Amino acid sequence: MASTAPPGAPVRPTTHLSMVDRVTDELHRAILTGAIRPGAVVSIVELCEQFDVSHIPVREALRRLESEGLVSLRPGRSAVVASLSPDDLAHIYRLRRLIEVDLVMRAMATMTPERLELAEAALDEYADIAHEPSAVSAAHHAFHAALLDDVTGAIDRRVLEILRHSAGRYLHLMTDDLDRAPETAAARVDEHRALLDLARAGKAEALRDAWLEHLESSEVALQLALQRQPGAEGSAPA
Repeated sequence: MASTAPPGAPVRPTTHLSMVDRVTDELHRAILTGAIRPGAVVSIVELCEQFDVSHIPVREALRRLESEGLVSLRPGRSAVVASLSPDDLAHIYRLRRLIEVDLVMRAMATMTPERLELAEAALDEYADIAHEPSAVSAAHHAFHAALLDDVTGAIDRRVLEILRHSAGRYLHLMTDDLDRAPETAAARVDEHRALLDLARAGKAEALRDAWLEHLESSEVALQLALQRQPGAEGSAPA
């Protein structure tokens, strides 16, 4: 049986299957989209009521999110959603540059037409999505993964997943700010298409440099957008 969330609740109802997975996914969505804001105190009791479950799946879901750096569990019956921070954002992209640029060079040594086709399909989907943050993020991740997955080991994948979730909070909360103008959204797509063109042409070093520039420009744009977010650490006064 599906649960019913109270009117105005920041999380949506779930159905049974893997309740821990479903609670985790829903809390993750709510945090990434800003339905649950940075710095908010989340009551375990209230979440149990909203999901109509016991405290066990809720606590396990919060532990998973804590391992990703999205929340901090408090002694007792609450958790705090991590704040947005320019320092954290800088660290996320520093690690992404170190890991992804290495993976790009290794991926180019074994790039296949099938991988390029997957990347093309993901990019087409990315270009067709307007402003639905979850869908934009998923298509964006699918594009990067299509090019890198063949050389991404289990540890690489785990670290990249944590970084993706951490970066996703900034990307989700700032999608409207970054893509308010159609030309800005088009520029994002063009930047990714340039990466794909270099991969298809087999230009490994040029792709490495363009990938690095892509990550650096993304960080700069997000840092600027972060300064305009109320409540973020180091944000400018409204």
